[in-house]
Amino acid sequence: MRESVIYQDILEEGREEGEEKGLQKGRQEGLQEGKEEKARQIALKMLSAGFPVPEIAQFTDLSPATIEELQRQQHN
Repeated sequence: MRESVIYQDILEEGREEGEEKGLQKGRQEGLQEGKEEKARQIALKMLSAGFPVPEIAQFTDLSPATIEELQRQQHN
């Protein structure tokens, strides 16, 4: 009986730890996605203003390929 209580405590502690790690990872991914979306918006504005792709890439940390894809989408 005592062993099952200890086992349940261990399981609960592990579940809580896993849940917290999952929440932290989700927050980090959400922040990263938000930053990338903001960078994409800035890149689109810079493309509209006539900035060259390499300069946009340097400013936004987006890859030139990503910026070129945004440029293609903008023209469609």
